[in-house]
Amino acid sequence: MSSRKSIKVYLLVAAILNIVWGLVPSASKIVINEIPVELYVALRWTISGVFFAIFLMMTGRWKRVNPKDLVMVGSLGVLGYGIASLATLYGLKIGGVTNFVLIAAFSPVITSLVAIIFLSEKPGREFFMALPFAVAGLVLVAVGKYQISSLSVAVTGALLIMVAYVLEALVFVFSKRFKDRMPSSQYLALSQITAAGFMWIMQLATLHQTGQLAQLTHRGIFAVLFVSVVACVLCYSVLYWLLNYIDGHKLAMFEGLHAVSGAFFGYVLFNEEISSAMFLGGTLILLALVISQFPKASPPEEPVSI
Repeated sequence: MSSRKSIKVYLLVAAILNIVWGLVPSASKIVINEIPVELYVALRWTISGVFFAIFLMMTGRWKRVNPKDLVMVGSLGVLGYGIASLATLYGLKIGGVTNFVLIAAFSPVITSLVAIIFLSEKPGREFFMALPFAVAGLVLVAVGKYQISSLSVAVTGALLIMVAYVLEALVFVFSKRFKDRMPSSQYLALSQITAAGFMWIMQLATLHQTGQLAQLTHRGIFAVLFVSVVACVLCYSVLYWLLNYIDGHKLAMFEGLHAVSGAFFGYVLFNEEISSAMFLGGTLILLALVISQFPKASPPEEPVSI
């Protein structure tokens, strides 16, 4: 397979990944309607982290990690999978699925800029051509949501989600420095288990919510497993694998597709309202995605194990 064809396959995988990921907010809403947000965060990162740890033990890919890297990976896990998850899920609980995913459409811009600033990635002209369309689309979806919602819901939800995505963007770009030091699966196992441990300590120390696990229905259990296994294990594995072939700022642009697909699932599953301004904004986000990926991509790097 030629380099050009290979890149097209990677871009297609990135698109499918984000469409599937669009189901996560709807599944998460099902769960947080049944149990507290903090308990859900602890549960899902425990399940996914254990999956990665079992995979590493079965394949014998676990590498020795120096204490400094261990602390750094654990800190990134607490920020990106613990604290950021709390913010995103409270934003979801307050504003609903559609509000969450459309505000989260700011994520591609945030992650791309963080990748450019902190990783010194050099975006091509096409990225800067796409940026105005992305920003215009994001403004439209924000205005559209304000028209059908209250100011308090719009502002509170937006602030929580924006803080979460800044944290996730920092974790996303700084995780690249560990790809040569350990397999991606080991990085994910360590960071997710650390985040889960942080949340369980909160449970034992102050929250005392574990008894509410009995409130989960069969629907809620299925939703937890979908998010933990499909999203947190499979999707994150694919995401970190794609980082070997697609620059962080380009891969981040696909999160716009994640936002649009998430809004669609929110509309279908929860009958949440989508205004014409939101629809037009989503169209501009997709246009920005197409523009950002239009030129010929660079040849892929050598893959690393996960």
